[in-house]
Amino acid sequence: MSDLAFVLLTVAVFAALGLLVKGVERL
Repeated sequence: MSDLAFVLLTVAVFAALGLLVKGVERL
């Protein structure tokens, strides 16, 4: 896996976690 792909995957994971946290805070 290239470094660029790894960085994009990491960013996607953090973005998903951020959305999950926002969703939990709304409850």
